[in-house]
Amino acid sequence: MKFELTMDDIDFTLSMILMGNSRISFKDLSKMFSMSVNSIHKRVKSLVELGVIQNFKTRLSIYFFSNVVNVIMFGTPKSSNVKDLISKLGENEFIYNVARASGNIFFIHAYIRNLNELDSLVSFVRSIGEIDDLIVGLEKQEQSTTLTDIERTKVDSLDYLIINSLKDNSRKTVVDIAGELGLNVKTIRRHLDMLIEKNLIIFTIDWYPDKTGETLSFIILNLDPLLNPVDLNLTENLRKKFGANFVFLWEFSNLPNMKLLCVWFQSMKQLQEIENQLLIDTIFESIKVLVLLEGENFPTWINFYLEGKVREIRSN
Repeated sequence: MKFELTMDDIDFTLSMILMGNSRISFKDLSKMFSMSVNSIHKRVKSLVELGVIQNFKTRLSIYFFSNVVNVIMFGTPKSSNVKDLISKLGENEFIYNVARASGNIFFIHAYIRNLNELDSLVSFVRSIGEIDDLIVGLEKQEQSTTLTDIERTKVDSLDYLIINSLKDNSRKTVVDIAGELGLNVKTIRRHLDMLIEKNLIIFTIDWYPDKTGETLSFIILNLDPLLNPVDLNLTENLRKKFGANFVFLWEFSNLPNMKLLCVWFQSMKQLQEIENQLLIDTIFESIKVLVLLEGENFPTWINFYLEGKVREIRSN
């Protein structure tokens, strides 16, 4: 069966929900959209076949670790070999996503264990990417929700094995996990419920909207320096302004007046309308609109940490 290379508002919203929880049941999704389970299943299957949704996966949450910082960097590399550069940047254990936008601007996303690792990460990106104009943003965290040392010690061998069982298929049933590990369903469900309740694991997808005719835009927003960013409630205001087109807004603790807005659009006309709405807003000193061209996700030290734990368990 051939599927048209297009994605509507429902497909987009489905993708966003699955990015936040790829284990959610089709029954629950059908209630959210007031659609039949079969219709939801067909839409998800279509997105998978298009390559928009890839890898229903499970990983340890950053909240499992102490002091993890999400770093978003961007700049223009001198290298002319774009494809090779994306792969080379992805070899770094901290980097989980590299995206290229119009103007050959690269966006590099990374998790570092603590701020002591920031210099080595930035040096790597500057060196490999030959990016002299690199801007480094540290994602603003509203509050710390990481585990205490005592809570972390309560994660046992079975918990790691369950996460490992789900890492490449977050939609695997509890019955299948129990069969794989040779344990009863109640035990698996109890451990899995705890992992979910404590926010120790993330169920997500690899999402590639560039596989369709629609795409994403990264918009660099610089606020009027006379304004206090704390008073603006910018995320909520932009979500209301752009509705279904709003994807997320990154705010940085080290760059309080710079914001990175991501929007989804179906045509250049729609993107121009979004830009016009931002231009008439007097709170912005400057606006730079970029179109996402391609991107790739990579495993990081968080994935390797789980792999190491599982090897250790199985060797005992």
